[in-house]
Amino acid sequence: METQYSLKSKGFLDKPVNPNGKGVILVHEFWGLNQQMKNTAERVAKEGFLTLAADLYEGKLTADPAEARKLKDGLKEERALENLRDAIKYFQTLGVKPGKIALWGFCMGGGFAFQAATRGVKAGAYVIYYGRILDDKEILQNIQSPLLGAFGGLDQGIPRDLVERFHVALHDLEKPHEVYIYPEADHAFANEERPVYHEKSAKDAWEKTITFLNKYL
Repeated sequence: METQYSLKSKGFLDKPVNPNGKGVILVHEFWGLNQQMKNTAERVAKEGFLTLAADLYEGKLTADPAEARKLKDGLKEERALENLRDAIKYFQTLGVKPGKIALWGFCMGGGFAFQAATRGVKAGAYVIYYGRILDDKEILQNIQSPLLGAFGGLDQGIPRDLVERFHVALHDLEKPHEVYIYPEADHAFANEERPVYHEKSAKDAWEKTITFLNKYL
């Protein structure tokens, strides 16, 4: 159902039939909060998590790649992070503490999940699906909660060697983490509505993510 979680943003909230006391905030791709992301929220809720699909664009939505790039380029980083903080505060009003909340982002949203993890947006876990990352240890040192990353080995925008350096840096810093690279998958491999959808990789990533969330939240 639609819910107002900040002064400017309405998201899609899905309440589980058998709640586990944990929450997941989904962060959309550069298209905006579309039906595919709402469907993903419903899937997550079926796993027992109170789930909110946040809306970083504050109501704007597109299916056109050029327009999506404009929306993404026009989104100020600080405003996006404040949006996620508002979502976490909203979950607190519903009885879910920050340590029981995960931020799970896809593509652009995955990049903001990474920014949240490294810039003090406090949550119990962070999940990055093919979002922009860095391998700078000074930045990664700021991560204070477990992190999972899922990436496509064929993704030219987020090259495999960067993901591997990211993985090694997290290991060296002794940060609780899981990083997976799917050799046959490209960018956006978990979006079932895109031509690059890779079912085998998407299913494996999903199972690993749900296990990760149940373990750390």
